[in-house]
Amino acid sequence: MHRRALHPLAVVLAAAFARPATAQTLAQLTANPDSTAVLFLRSVRAIRWRAAAQFIHPATLERLRDVVGYMVNTDSTGALLKEFTGASSDAALRALAPAVVFDRAVGRMVDDMPGFMHSLFDHDDHVIGHVVEGADSAHVVYRTIERLQGAQPEVRVIQMARTPEGWRVLWSDELEVLEAALRGIPRRRPPTGNT
Repeated sequence: MHRRALHPLAVVLAAAFARPATAQTLAQLTANPDSTAVLFLRSVRAIRWRAAAQFIHPATLERLRDVVGYMVNTDSTGALLKEFTGASSDAALRALAPAVVFDRAVGRMVDDMPGFMHSLFDHDDHVIGHVVEGADSAHVVYRTIERLQGAQPEVRVIQMARTPEGWRVLWSDELEVLEAALRGIPRRRPPTGNT
């Protein structure tokens, strides 16, 4: 089996995945849009949702928490709420940090959909660079290719925003796919109690 030498960033990522980064370390890791994009993409490809949430903008995490709230409220039994968030009530869901809701709901959803997980995981990404759009906004351009015979590379863009803690992902194709999948959960599930 061919072994590749570990890239220095891989060592940093391994440490980041082992435990949540401290505020100072996270600020250093996300000091520019490119490094934030790399960390976000690697977290998604590694199916590490808690790590990925560290690199997502707070407003985006709030938006995704609202989507989860909508999704679980389609079930009057509360089974979806408990299964996808671990919360026992709407009030308990609202008390959870948006990053926790993202981690739990996306993790549970992806666990239920192995094919979907592979479609997220089986990519190689290369950040090309970024274009600054004002002091607090940028777009990171990256090339991605699925690990499939005959797959063609695609060029994609991640929308970034600067926060006091560093750069964060405001939106990306990966987040769009996750949001659409979360919205589709009620349609894919039979009503509870009907067997």
